[in-house]
Amino acid sequence: MKTRIAVIIVMLLGALWPFQAALASDLFYEGGIIIDSIDIRIRADGDATVSVVYLLTNRGDENEEVDLQFVQSPAPLETNGEELSNPVMFGPRETRQVDLTYNLNITGETTKMLFLDPTMLFDGKPNSEPAKALLMKVLLPQGINGLAWANQEPDDEGLEDSRKFYSWSGVDIYPTILCLKWSTLKVELSVEKSVRPQEITTPGQIINVVITIENRGDTVANKIGLTDEYSAFDFEAVEPLWEFGRQESWLFWTKNIGSMAPGEIRIFAYSVKYIGFSSQSYDFDLRPCVVTVDGHLMYVSNKLRMSQRGGATPAPTDSEVPIEAEAQPLRFPSVTLLCGVLLILTMARVGYLIWRRRHVR
Repeated sequence: MKTRIAVIIVMLLGALWPFQAALASDLFYEGGIIIDSIDIRIRADGDATVSVVYLLTNRGDENEEVDLQFVQSPAPLETNGEELSNPVMFGPRETRQVDLTYNLNITGETTKMLFLDPTMLFDGKPNSEPAKALLMKVLLPQGINGLAWANQEPDDEGLEDSRKFYSWSGVDIYPTILCLKWSTLKVELSVEKSVRPQEITTPGQIINVVITIENRGDTVANKIGLTDEYSAFDFEAVEPLWEFGRQESWLFWTKNIGSMAPGEIRIFAYSVKYIGFSSQSYDFDLRPCVVTVDGHLMYVSNKLRMSQRGGATPAPTDSEVPIEAEAQPLRFPSVTLLCGVLLILTMARVGYLIWRRRHVR
């Protein structure tokens, strides 16, 4: 009976697969225009001035028309200094440079946040093909020594015109949102997180964590807070227990520092137990330690890569051999497909009832 039901479901999913493909094509642009490169330069002051250069190519041998729209701003698109009007015509194999310049709001008071979405829409949809190359460079305001937080790790950082800059790059990459935060407080702290060991090999293994914080500025830093966050499903507090707290499914280690003089270095240590051990081997990242000053986000530490090396599952004894192997759960591609399956089953049921009523008579 189970086999028959499984076969029916597989047949129905196969019948609905073209509808699934059609649904996917409605979400993304699959025409002939592709993104050769994206070059984004941002100069942050009170607001941010954003300059974007797209290189777009018609990969086909026929003319191609497309409506172009930058998702984050209605600012006009230009090519060769002239404003583009939609639809934009591309000749066979033609490459066109599309330029955009606009102002981007920087939000927040003490902690500033910049939010950039580099997506270009093609006929109202994101391109289904990744960009062949992507480069983003952000110049922070004068006097800001560095980022407090970034949702993407930068490839490079340095100084340009006495201002701190960060850059991100990639190849064959889909453009994704970039979010940056920095503090306007005149405090310069650095924080580093280290753990031993970084490889977990046994259940309940103890991990020792060391947080090193330094005041690199020339003023006293007051009301400093350190916070580390762990999943309570994978970690338990060990010591010192009074420095830990739990909220719902999260375990927190916190440390408050009254003040730090210029040049002062403080080192703090604690330990946690890893309880998420499994027979599988995989890598994961520990969250960075968050530093606040007077309740405002200041910096985050480095991330740490952890490895869990699970051993092979021991063979069960005779008394442990299961009577029947556990069946793998059926996975449906989407809610849309599930609704389609239910619709077809309903139609089949109605058809069967009609057929039965006619033949009973």
